[in-house]
Amino acid sequence: MAKHYAGVTILDASDESSSTSFSIGAVTAISIAGFLTQFGAWKTALGNIILGKISKDIWVGDRTDIDNVPPTDSNAQIELKWLLSYQANTTKKTFREEIACPDTAKLIPGTDQADMTDTDIAAFVDAVEDLYRSPDDDAESVTVLSMKLVGRNN
Repeated sequence: MAKHYAGVTILDASDESSSTSFSIGAVTAISIAGFLTQFGAWKTALGNIILGKISKDIWVGDRTDIDNVPPTDSNAQIELKWLLSYQANTTKKTFREEIACPDTAKLIPGTDQADMTDTDIAAFVDAVEDLYRSPDDDAESVTVLSMKLVGRNN
């Protein structure tokens, strides 16, 4: 069975990059317009919850260079990540994804948890649930379980 993926590369203020990708359903001549709309909405929602810049995107082997100039916010660092946990709706299997350069202003104060009631976070969750598919079965939709701040070393 063919697997279909989409993702982005995020650039931080130190000109370092981090990539993230996820499974999507097959993109066909019939579905491409809807996919591009969903992917665009996801990238917009993602841009609202990170401090880094989306520098590239990719889907089914089609890569587009978007912006290779580092962001000006010095807090945009790839060593900090959003840890997104989501679950396949049928199998209930859970998956994780790390997304670089989180906007820490989107945290619940005093915690490492994303404020799921924040407008930008909620829009990102909606975009994920519209676009992502299970890595095990690209016909299976997913539900976001949580988002939290994590740190990684170089």
